[in-house]
Amino acid sequence: MDEEVPQDPSIEEDIHVPVDWTERYRPKRLTDVIGNAKAKHELIEWAEKWNDNVLPDKRAVILAGKPGVGKTSAALALANDMGWGALEMNASDERNKEAVQKFVGRSAVDDTFSSSGEFVPYRQGKRTLLILDEADNVFGNEDRGGIVEIKNTVEKTRQPMVLIVNDYYGLRNRSKSLSQLLKKIEFKPVDNKDIVQLLKKICRTRELSYDLNALKALAERAEGDVRSALRDLQTVSAGRDKITIDDLDVLGYRNREAEIFPTIRKILHDNDPMDAKDSILDLDEEPRNLITWIVENLPREYRDPIELSKGFDYISKADIYLGRVRHSSYYRFWAYTNDLMTAGVCSVKTRKHRGFNKYAFPTWIRKMFASKGRRSTINMLSLKLARKTHTTSDRARNDIFPYFSILFSDDIEFRHGAVDKLDLKPEETAFLLDTNVWAPEVKELYQEEKEEFKVKTVKKKKDLKEKERPEEKPEKQKTLLEF
Repeated sequence: MDEEVPQDPSIEEDIHVPVDWTERYRPKRLTDVIGNAKAKHELIEWAEKWNDNVLPDKRAVILAGKPGVGKTSAALALANDMGWGALEMNASDERNKEAVQKFVGRSAVDDTFSSSGEFVPYRQGKRTLLILDEADNVFGNEDRGGIVEIKNTVEKTRQPMVLIVNDYYGLRNRSKSLSQLLKKIEFKPVDNKDIVQLLKKICRTRELSYDLNALKALAERAEGDVRSALRDLQTVSAGRDKITIDDLDVLGYRNREAEIFPTIRKILHDNDPMDAKDSILDLDEEPRNLITWIVENLPREYRDPIELSKGFDYISKADIYLGRVRHSSYYRFWAYTNDLMTAGVCSVKTRKHRGFNKYAFPTWIRKMFASKGRRSTINMLSLKLARKTHTTSDRARNDIFPYFSILFSDDIEFRHGAVDKLDLKPEETAFLLDTNVWAPEVKELYQEEKEEFKVKTVKKKKDLKEKERPEEKPEKQKTLLEF
């Protein structure tokens, strides 16, 4: 039997704020990181040299590979396996000289601190792994002096250091002298079979039924990116007890990310309003969808409160015109919407933004896809209630369904009657009871209904037989001659 996937006990799930499964199921040990056996072996060999109290020739390694193949997870798991502390610098942090000095500090170059805060000289063997994530995105003019300071740190450090990049050759072209100080370890896309096994373990951990073909499709869709596979599984499983191949339709929007992210970057990151306006000309996206992407990512890029306030002011005006289009079908207003949410939002910046920010898929769209099954079930139940109560489905959904669901959950006699009168399916009953179709209370309900149906069927057949049986004619009285 497969083992359950280790979970981070410090992360508690909230039904209102779902925990990102890539964090909840992030591997704690290097052996739990799937795929890339060669890369993991090289990483362990390098790390073991530090435990010999002899500084290795290459004091830093660079983990190179596509996003989602386990580079950051491997670095954090390595620190845990070796009993080291871990200090991580994310891509959203500034990387200029002062920021790098503050991140590294004297303790990271020379001595360090234990997890309890106790000062430990490096000669006693205590280590802190320095992790610089997405290092290939931080060496532009915005981070002047940062690359020199990182190079100096690598040369002087008495603590192990890991740089993580998606584009190794991009980093090497920017700083050949830095790349020569680093030991390169390449991470390759994870095999589909390994991803499927991980998804199966997570489904078992969460008591989630699955169609194997659906998990295989998720793995193929991810193209070796474990992070994408986990997030897709989380999206597909929301509000469901079982995952089927048909449920993967909710992921239809993800293919648009490759097209829309460059446009979002021109609007939110760059400083040319006309370029921002022109960036949507070839974008196959309706304004009502594009505005959702901008709203989701505006706070990620605009850190200044005044810029953020002015940006949302333009968004609100664009939304007014969207509303007018929706109510009047006067699509010429889309031109005003586009100008306000592109050039308008871009124009509020007082300077070009620094660094690199990760943009995200709109939460609203993701939640609407995830709740599609739930909303469909509620609509069907409301329609059945509307037919029985002679009202509209909207009124049944808003005024009757809330009370109906409470009665159905609390009153067993009412539940039996509702299943019979509304002809409820097991899936609908399970939804109303907030459980799955295999739950005892659902099975019992339909077992009783099945037995009642059997009794009724037998009685009906018996009555029909008796009806079809020919009537016995009274015996004719014999005459005297017949005796």
